[in-house]
Amino acid sequence: MPGGCATRTAPNEAAAADIAKGREMLAALSPFDIGQAAVVIDGHVVGVEDIEGTDSLLARVARLRGEGRIRAKAGRGVLVKAPKRTQDLRFDLPTIGPRTIEGLVKAQLAGLAVVAGNTVVVEPQTMIEAADAAGLFVTGLPA
Repeated sequence: MPGGCATRTAPNEAAAADIAKGREMLAALSPFDIGQAAVVIDGHVVGVEDIEGTDSLLARVARLRGEGRIRAKAGRGVLVKAPKRTQDLRFDLPTIGPRTIEGLVKAQLAGLAVVAGNTVVVEPQTMIEAADAAGLFVTGLPA
């Protein structure tokens, strides 16, 4: 993933604050080897990736929205992905692609932020087109 915003839509101020919170939380959990992703909505961490992976995290957020447990407006919140501090980047990089965008849409989030240079993008053009069609942002963060 290159640095900067890859989509027509860019993170707004609220999304930028959620991204910062997500990065801070992932850094704090890094020593515990829990996961590479978190969902933050309006400053609240509403989900953390576990052994089931990012797709399951997004499905859980979508389910919680459907149940009314997440009451924030649709189109708010971000998925933040970053490698753990001690992660061997030769073998296990965070990965995103079109399926990630499908999950973001179902979870009604605003976008996705990943660490540039340390994230694998599967089918990048298809992913960006899907994000643009849904009005979502995809941005690469500095390491």
